[in-house]
Amino acid sequence: MQNLNGFGARGHDCAFTSGALAEGTNANTFKTAATITYAIDGVLYAKTATDNLPFSSGHTSLAAGQQCLFGVVLDSGGNVTTVQSNITTTEKLAAKMEVLNWPAPPANKVLVGAIRVKCDNAAVFVPNTTDLGAADVVDTYYNLAGVPAQPLTA
Repeated sequence: MQNLNGFGARGHDCAFTSGALAEGTNANTFKTAATITYAIDGVLYAKTATDNLPFSSGHTSLAAGQQCLFGVVLDSGGNVTTVQSNITTTEKLAAKMEVLNWPAPPANKVLVGAIRVKCDNAAVFVPNTTDLGAADVVDTYYNLAGVPAQPLTA
């Protein structure tokens, strides 16, 4: 286990509790089903469970056969935003030609989770337009303490 002595003095960013990310109640949204306790620059904060969270604007849509990660990040005010990873294809991941990198949070924000969206068959995904439960849109939720050291390779 990593030694956390001096954690605050070094100003780390991380989540201490899982937000239990899941698909939101309303179409085209996601939610945190549990309170997230987190630190930014060594200062502690808490974000209560929130339903029907939208994706941030400006994300690139996914075509059939593509996938990416949408990082869920928090700022000190508890505002939830998303950041998009690189876009790859299931074919390239399977062939070990590319990896799926975890999205890095912007400055003064912490990555608390990620949503992997994969478009199977002829499905496409347009953030805030396509429902995460749509046919052939495969969504996988990751609750994170920060940015994982290794990318996804499969």
